[in-house]
Amino acid sequence: MNLSIQDEFHLFAEELQRYLSPHILQQLAQETGFVKRKSKYGARDLAALCIWISQQVASDSLTRLCSQLYANTATLMSPEGLNQRFNRCAVFFLQRVFSLLIKSKLNDSSQILNQYTSYFQRIRILDATIFQVPNHLAPIYPGSGGCAQTAGIKIQLEYDLHSGKFLNFQMEPGKNNDKTFGTECLD
Repeated sequence: MNLSIQDEFHLFAEELQRYLSPHILQQLAQETGFVKRKSKYGARDLAALCIWISQQVASDSLTRLCSQLYANTATLMSPEGLNQRFNRCAVFFLQRVFSLLIKSKLNDSSQILNQYTSYFQRIRILDATIFQVPNHLAPIYPGSGGCAQTAGIKIQLEYDLHSGKFLNFQMEPGKNNDKTFGTECLD
């Protein structure tokens, strides 16, 4: 099934609205410092741009991102205005949104979690994904060698089920071992 960007936007928006009302989304934006006062570019616009609208938000030009934002949300911004809003507070805001969505989703089916909360102080979920990058990056990000993968990046993500917080995020060479990473990041 191949969904259009609008279809993906609609599905994710439904999920977002189910767990996080516009008021809560705005409150999260204020708590993280992303929104300090009412402006034309708010929490919903950042989420829309980084999650749904642009599949290459890290590599698209600011001009292109501004035109995509306007076409999809009718929010008009200058490239420099958008550039100023891509900051540490925006990252914290998106982390909180995803953390709350994961926590809400897990709490929907958390009978198992409730059984073990008195026995365990922390339940860590650690996972990694690897993707291939151009071969000229092999000196920096050597791949695992599988399927002729000479260059690869591994993203490690650790989540604490009890607190609902992300504990660790790391980008490393694709050849690195998951087991080694898991034991190194223990407190």
